[in-house]
Amino acid sequence: MIDWRSLIFNAFWILGLAVLLAAFSYHSWAAGQERRPLREQLNQPSFSRLFWISLTFVSVGLAGTSQRLWETAIWVLFIIVSVAYTFKFSLK
Repeated sequence: MIDWRSLIFNAFWILGLAVLLAAFSYHSWAAGQERRPLREQLNQPSFSRLFWISLTFVSVGLAGTSQRLWETAIWVLFIIVSVAYTFKFSLK
C-alpha cells in the first residue's frame, strides 16, 4: 500500500531543493553572462525570493515527515519565517 501522506510531503522537500538548485544555476549563469561576481548576483531580489520560496517547500516537506513534536515545531517555525521573508521580497 502506498503511503500517500509521506509521498506528498517528500515531494514538497524535493521540489524545494529542485527550485533552489535551478535558481542557483540560473543566477550563476547570469553572473557569468553579465561578468559580475556571483555574490553580487545572489544578492538580487529575484534570487532571494526563490530562495525563500524553496525554503518554504523544504520546511513543509520536513514538517510533514517529522516523527517528533519538537521537530515539527521547529519546521513550522521555519515555515512561518520563510513565508514572511517570501512576502518581504515579493513586495520589492
